[in-house]
Amino acid sequence: MARSLKTIWHIRGGLRRNRRSAIMTSVKATGEAAGAQVSDLASVVRPFLLLIVLLVYWISFEPFHDRSGADLAGPLEGGNIANQIAFPLLWVVLVGFTLVTKPKYFLNVAAFPFVAFIVWLLITNVVSGDPATGLKRGLFEIISVTIAAIAVGLPQSPRQFANLLAIAALAVLVLCYFGVAFLPSLSIHSTGDTLEKELAGNWRGFFSHKNEAGAMMVALIFTGLFIKDAGQRWAGWLIVGLASVFLLFSVSKTSIALVPFILTLAALVYRTRSGWLRAIFILLPLVLLNVATVGSSWPGPVRSIVASVLPDATFTGRTDLWRFSMEQTAEHPVFGYGLTGPWRTNELMYRDKLPAEPEDISGWVEELGTDSHNSYLEAALQFGIPGLVLLLLAVIYQPMRDFGTALRVSNNPALLRYFLRLWIYVLYTASLETVLVSRNNPVWFMALMAIFGMHLLARFPVAEEDRAA
Repeated sequence: MARSLKTIWHIRGGLRRNRRSAIMTSVKATGEAAGAQVSDLASVVRPFLLLIVLLVYWISFEPFHDRSGADLAGPLEGGNIANQIAFPLLWVVLVGFTLVTKPKYFLNVAAFPFVAFIVWLLITNVVSGDPATGLKRGLFEIISVTIAAIAVGLPQSPRQFANLLAIAALAVLVLCYFGVAFLPSLSIHSTGDTLEKELAGNWRGFFSHKNEAGAMMVALIFTGLFIKDAGQRWAGWLIVGLASVFLLFSVSKTSIALVPFILTLAALVYRTRSGWLRAIFILLPLVLLNVATVGSSWPGPVRSIVASVLPDATFTGRTDLWRFSMEQTAEHPVFGYGLTGPWRTNELMYRDKLPAEPEDISGWVEELGTDSHNSYLEAALQFGIPGLVLLLLAVIYQPMRDFGTALRVSNNPALLRYFLRLWIYVLYTASLETVLVSRNNPVWFMALMAIFGMHLLARFPVAEEDRAA
């Protein structure tokens, strides 16, 4: 009897174990099936999200700007309500999507110098003269940085990335040429503009200024070259050609001059295996450019040398802005002014007494002084000298290290060259324009994607089948 009961217990125990095992197997299979469905859905959603991001940042919610409005010459106030709603919403969608599909992605893409700079950015805006406005702009800057970091990781292969870039680039170019042909008053500078009437005839497309259009066309030229290298030759060359023609008609002299220089410098840097030599090739011309430009804003040998070489030693009035920026930075060297800055405020626009001599502060500061026209001076002005140092670590030192690592591990050469060209271009154009830390600026957004892209390439090699020559 006891033996029979023992046998029954063994049988029952075995049945219970088998039942538990079957349930666990069923749960595991259900989980795997659900995971596969989520993965399949994510694969479909990813390209659409990236395309939306590119179109939003490249074209914006308010293309085609009327420069005949009187408000262009007044203080900067308010903001675009569409931007205030759409960008935070896009941020929520992208962050939520990433947390669901790749929760560890943020740890992979984060770089300490950028995190440190963002923290300092928030601190400087808290202690600024207008903390509410400064923090609001700071949060939008963080939104743009986060979206760029997520966006560069959305494509599933370099080829898919190239295809999506081609669609967005052609959309930008078609819209720009459409504006020139059918909306010339909103797409070409004219004598009817409130400011800078001397730019009449220069193309700007749906951008607010010909320099913005020119900078974007350079980014599109580099984009077209990457698309060509990734296998879409006709689309790539078409984008390069259309962007080059528009660039020439924009008469954006800085952008036009930088294209051959950046292509040559990037090729040299890419072929150089020594990290020290790469740093010299990138930084030496950059330092000399800033010494020649910013240094010419003060009387002395630099100004004399520049005046003997260039017909316009003021760099179209920028020397006034550079000198003003340095004077203001000296008054707030640690925390700066925050993202609000001293530009286009009531205090500057309508004050009765301007600093020093008439040549020191010209009509540029009163009418066009929205920024320093030099990203490095602007960073010192907004975030103080410590903020400038942190920014340089984030946008120069860290990307230079990441590029060297990516080059050693033989990542996708076409993609790496693309990121390299964008990154170097932004470093140099930053010497004559304020593009760094400029929230919704499309060129700054592309630079962020390039910086985070090189960081990812340095950590995760591209699959062999995704490589382009």
